[in-house]
Amino acid sequence: MKLVRSLGLPLLIFTAIVVQRTAIGEATIAGVHPDFVLLMVAAIGATRGRETGALTGFFAGLVVDSFVTTPFGLSALVYAIAGYLAGEVERFSDAQPLTLRILLVGGASLAGEALLSVALFLLGLGDPFKGSSLEEIVVVGGVNLMLAPAALLLARLVFGPGPLLVSERR
Repeated sequence: MKLVRSLGLPLLIFTAIVVQRTAIGEATIAGVHPDFVLLMVAAIGATRGRETGALTGFFAGLVVDSFVTTPFGLSALVYAIAGYLAGEVERFSDAQPLTLRILLVGGASLAGEALLSVALFLLGLGDPFKGSSLEEIVVVGGVNLMLAPAALLLARLVFGPGPLLVSERR
């Protein structure tokens, strides 16, 4: 069982990257591509907590950075922060409702996309105040909010029915 859990996390991220880079990821909504990797990182953070979310986001971001033209490490930073933010669910109480986790996945995705836009602006590579940047933030956050239940279910299947968060194990 530990082998399945050990291989499940990289498999989830690998699957999200493959989906992102294939025809499904090329689909657009209002000219914006959804970010499935950010979705999975946030779902893993909401399922396993801050540390696992941040570490998963960092390593997934490094892989994503090898495919994109933004400065190397930028996606790693953004995904690590988004995973950490989604993992903040462990601060609320021992019994986190599913609705809270779904909202945190959507909110972390929204924050991650906004952070990416601001970081690109600070590097002189974009303008977060253009209409297209605002559309990207809203579309990615909205799509990830709608897909959050499925992503949380996948994360739950990989990690099993055991304790979901570090605080629940104590």
